[in-house]
Amino acid sequence: MKELEQSQQVLENVKTDLTNENTKLKNGNDELTNKITGLATEKDNLTKDKENLTKDLSTAKTQASQTSQKLTELERRHALYQKLEKLYEVFLEVKDRLNFGFVEKTHSAMDLIASVISDSKYYLESLYNRASQELSDKRSDKGEKLAELFDLLFEYIKDSKFERLKEPSAYDYSCKKLYPEQNTSQKMQRVVLRGYKHNDKVYHTIVDMGS
Repeated sequence: MKELEQSQQVLENVKTDLTNENTKLKNGNDELTNKITGLATEKDNLTKDKENLTKDLSTAKTQASQTSQKLTELERRHALYQKLEKLYEVFLEVKDRLNFGFVEKTHSAMDLIASVISDSKYYLESLYNRASQELSDKRSDKGEKLAELFDLLFEYIKDSKFERLKEPSAYDYSCKKLYPEQNTSQKMQRVVLRGYKHNDKVYHTIVDMGS
């Protein structure tokens, strides 16, 4: 009888040990499950962070590209204005050597270009010949400037950057196109305008004035 009780006690002890071991294993399994869940959550967070960073980087690249394009366009426009300023500056230095009818009515690089493209073959050939004569004349100090003017004008003509309008421009009844020194009488005057296009924008220059 005593041996049976001892055997039962041993079985109870084994059972208790197994239960405790099972509890430990279960707890350990729960901890592993929690760690795995935590790692999965951390992985999801890292994936989201990566996606956000990738999106931010893409946005930054797009903005940088757009900024670069705007800067390039501004530089292109600035370069064009600089060329026009240089063209008019050279023209003013040599205008006294030119016998073209439009010279006295020219008040900007746009005016000059508009006049020249009205008959580019004649004006460019005449300017070229004049520059050649001045360069051959050792007493002249305007030969190089005339040659420079020819080069600048020729660049615009050959690249077809400017286009004459097919239809005559309308009268400017308000005289807004007149320069102050041309409208000294303060009276309404008739102005005939020559039109031309540059970068799809229409410009006008004064051709003639009447009462």
